Amino acid sequence: MNKFFDFTANQPASAGFGRFSAAHLSLLPVFALLLVGAFLLCRKRPGPGRALSRAAVWLGLLTELGRGALLLALGLYDRGRLPLHLCTLSVYLYFLHMLRPGPTLGQFIYAFSLPGAAFALVFPDWADYPLWHFVSLSSFLLHFFLLLYPVTALALGDIRPDIRRLPRSIALMLAMALPVWALDRLLDTNYMFLNWPPADTPLELFAPLGRPGYLLGFIPLALAVWLLLYLKQLGIPEKKGEKMGIFFFFKENPGTKGRDAPS
Repeated sequence: MNKFFDFTANQPASAGFGRFSAAHLSLLPVFALLLVGAFLLCRKRPGPGRALSRAAVWLGLLTELGRGALLLALGLYDRGRLPLHLCTLSVYLYFLHMLRPGPTLGQFIYAFSLPGAAFALVFPDWADYPLWHFVSLSSFLLHFFLLLYPVTALALGDIRPDIRRLPRSIALMLAMALPVWALDRLLDTNYMFLNWPPADTPLELFAPLGRPGYLLGFIPLALAVWLLLYLKQLGIPEKKGEKMGIFFFFKENPGTKGRDAPS
């Protein structure tokens, strides 16, 4: 089998590109610059920006479906390949939001999908594969698209940060996570990392609490992320006519006003 498509689970550690290696760290600022560029494009030119936003959703969906089709063709689609991680589920949630933007789903994407994709790029669980490998390339691209859509949606006004809707997002996350956790225990899988903490991640710091005690580690991590995402609504002065996206203050786009209005 071509090494580019070699899905061998137990590859030698030396074969992988390595988490926090030079190759990995060099990609992160590239992704960051592309996201900033996409954000600015959407602010200055909403027409092309909206096309880019939709393209991000379609590319993410095609990437995920393409990976699944390849695994099926190779006879490697098993219980460990189901689309039950938060990021893979987000692919389909993005598609729904693109078709019918709404505040509840938009807030979930902002509070959970966006930071989840960012964490995945910083702490990739595919680092045991070579950089030039189907798994590595498709995973980096997929998670970049998962960041690109909410960034462009924020710039276009399709998603509006609103901490008052955070409890609904938490309830939706719990509704998704509880059956996934039960399935993890049944199948001995680790979807959403609910069965054991992934190595070399902040969640591993809580491993001494055992299973399922380490899950308590999600709480301070989530609170830290939400503190950053909802800074404006937690006391930062707001100038008239300005909204805050991901670490950006930007003037409200009148061309997209009302896109994410309450349902």
